Amino acid sequence: MNSRERVRNALNHKETDRIPLDLWGSACRIHTEEYKKIADYLGYKEYEELVRPGSTTEYVDYRISNKVGADFRHINIGKPDNFKSYIDNKGNTIDEWGIGRKLISGYNAITFHPLSGAEIEDIKKHQWPVTKDEGRVRGLKEQAENWHKYTDFAITATSAVSGTIFEMAQYLRGAQDFFMDLYLNPEFAHALIEKLTEVVLEINLYYLDQIADYVEWIEFTEDIAMQENLFISKDLFREFFDAPHKLLFSEIKKRYPKIKIFFHSCGAVSEMIPDIISWGVDILNPLQATAKGMDITKIKNEFGKDVVFHGAIDIQRAMIGNKEGVYKEVEERIDVLADGGGYILSPTNHILTDVPIENFFALYEHAATYSSNRMKIKLRNGGL
Repeated sequence: MNSRERVRNALNHKETDRIPLDLWGSACRIHTEEYKKIADYLGYKEYEELVRPGSTTEYVDYRISNKVGADFRHINIGKPDNFKSYIDNKGNTIDEWGIGRKLISGYNAITFHPLSGAEIEDIKKHQWPVTKDEGRVRGLKEQAENWHKYTDFAITATSAVSGTIFEMAQYLRGAQDFFMDLYLNPEFAHALIEKLTEVVLEINLYYLDQIADYVEWIEFTEDIAMQENLFISKDLFREFFDAPHKLLFSEIKKRYPKIKIFFHSCGAVSEMIPDIISWGVDILNPLQATAKGMDITKIKNEFGKDVVFHGAIDIQRAMIGNKEGVYKEVEERIDVLADGGGYILSPTNHILTDVPIENFFALYEHAATYSSNRMKIKLRNGGL
């Protein structure tokens, strides 16, 4: 079974010869400094493509994918031609949304919110991104077509807009002000969410126009929960974000019915999973078992027929410990999530600088070996 077949089987809730493995997707990249350590360890004389300059996960290196047996190639949206980021007089790097960031202790922090203090009429006046900018998609069709024709990897589209709607609203407004808007200024909140949904949808449709024939899914990333709780109540999510997400995902599926929707949210999302599925989500990432209420066995039993699971390998404890802990984590997740198909394995988020290099390789090597042996035993015992 080749990589594309393996991934498609998983997406169709069919068991595979081994678990599909992902690396370099929107939520499973490698921190820049960790990547350099791994590349140096492997003796690479040059670093690979600088895909996301200025971010904390700047590189994509498929030599490492090949080394660990990952089953994917990922399309990354390009930068617009009409806008170049710049540094303002306070040292903020301003992006095309008007949002400012600074690199603090190796991580990008949002330090300027362009709609802080704005009134509802300022939403229309704000300089929104030009959605159909050729720089976003130049060369993507050729890249996807080449991968599709000359390799057997599964191809996906990574997130076009980091933060999608819920997080992006906070980036623009400021988290405190936006959460207060939900209670005290709902008209403003609805107007901002409506405009954001419009812009995010236009960018994603323009992106997919080039690559939809070749990709299995498109990724959306926004954290709607913390370690212990949702950021806002389930009722507020339904009031403000239910319709926008359904609109966003349904419009994409209407135009590209074969494309699946991948949704990432860290944290304690268990009580929101039925809502997330109702939005039209096909693949849920990352299943953060260390978060409150994230009982992986219970989630698999309740929702395993309705959604594909992606991720699940803990980076907070298991990946920063010893190799034996990584092996145990891999085995426990596969034992729960693999049966009946519908599971693609990856770390629950980016591989950070506290992960020992040997643990990174142990994760992928053991996942491939353990899941393959497990399937062979199952076939011998007539388990399919």
